[in-house]
Amino acid sequence: MGFKVVENYRVCGRDYLLTVEADRETVERIRAGQFGMVQVRSNLQFDPLLRRPLGIFNVEGNRVSFLYRVYGRGTELLTKTEPSEEVEVLMPLGNSIPEDREKYLFIAGGIGIGGLFLAARWFKEAGKEVVVLYGERSSDNLSGLPFLEKYGIETVVYTEDGSYGKKGLVTKELPEFKDYTWVACGPTPMLKAVKEIAEEEKAECFLSLDRRMACGVGACLGCTVKTTEGYKRCCVEGPIFKAEEVIF
Repeated sequence: MGFKVVENYRVCGRDYLLTVEADRETVERIRAGQFGMVQVRSNLQFDPLLRRPLGIFNVEGNRVSFLYRVYGRGTELLTKTEPSEEVEVLMPLGNSIPEDREKYLFIAGGIGIGGLFLAARWFKEAGKEVVVLYGERSSDNLSGLPFLEKYGIETVVYTEDGSYGKKGLVTKELPEFKDYTWVACGPTPMLKAVKEIAEEEKAECFLSLDRRMACGVGACLGCTVKTTEGYKRCCVEGPIFKAEEVIF
């Protein structure tokens, strides 16, 4: 479905915010933790052919935003999309983060904040206790910070070089939050570490996984995840999985 682009600008580093104007039906179906398959090329071209899976970062009224990082040719092309143009997006896709807990710890590594921010915001607004641990390599890459501050979400920032917040990895103080429900999104090494610490601390933990996807609707089987119950499709059975069932 085509949606009009409202804005598409560089936040910092290699991170951009794409906002589209959606219809009410689409917005009402969105749940925290879901994603969209975004077309990164012109409708007049067929290269790159595949859409890119981007976490739904924020929803304000009928505007839906995606925070994305430029990694290759596809996302680089997406940065060229101008306001008033239309972009094809399949959304919302995937399952969502359970909403019935009272205390949530969101663990975001890098651009992983793009898949967690909306949940942190919505759950806080629903009166739940929410803390975000946000890790990056340096202060130059903290694209999610302005949005966390805007909505007054309690956040602890970690940078590997110590240029902002606490120096070190985002996982180093996790045991202090073992009575929270953890939800993590970020690089695979970080997710493996979170899973291990959650098992040690007996903390309930969910992982938001990022996989290369071709269709986003479960047809192509290109985004399978190895679990204790066999292989599952990240786009349909995920992207949210219980940490204990994921096999890295």
